[in-house]
Amino acid sequence: YKGCKTLTGSPTCGNNVINMSYAYETCSNLTGAPVCGPNVVDMAGAYSRCNNMTGSPICGNNVINMSYAYYLCSRLNGAPVCGPNVTNMHYTYRNCSNLTGSPVCGNNVTSMYQTYSSCRNLTGSPVCGNNVTNMSYTYSNCYNLTGNPVCGNNVTDMTGTYYDCRNLTGNPVCGNNVTSMINTYYNCSKFTGAPVCGPNVTNMHRAYY
Repeated sequence: YKGCKTLTGSPTCGNNVINMSYAYETCSNLTGAPVCGPNVVDMAGAYSRCNNMTGSPICGNNVINMSYAYYLCSRLNGAPVCGPNVTNMHYTYRNCSNLTGSPVCGNNVTSMYQTYSSCRNLTGSPVCGNNVTNMSYTYSNCYNLTGNPVCGNNVTDMTGTYYDCRNLTGNPVCGNNVTSMINTYYNCSKFTGAPVCGPNVTNMHRAYY
């Protein structure tokens, strides 16, 4: 159904579906809540740009790939989700500006590139699983998040991770494997404590601007 902009009603997904990648991408007139069958493994872009869908996002226990799954679903509300087997959360909730609740990240996630970028109504504290390597712009413009920033032991890229997270408090963090801190804490005006720089960081351009 990719690009079927005239479709209306709610999406469907049978129990035997495994691959939902880009199934409803740009179906901008769909309404109702998203669905995910119990056997779905790939949700990449499944509801990308479905900007009239409402309700809460979902993720089955077998899903591995959630990249772009809810990209630009600006009317979804409720809390984000992440199944226990998800590895890729690249762009998953970018610009889901009406999501509420706290962000989530399963233990198997490796990429959080722009996962929650511009989810400005999320509250609570940021999260980072132990296997995450890419946190580039993960929480950029999530200015209602509170609590302390996090950085997993395996993170290498913190470019813009907390860009304009102006209500985060506590101390900045930087793991031992981080190499890029470009714009990491840009406009994080409520931080206290001392700035940090891991032993492998090579670029700190505007890290604490």
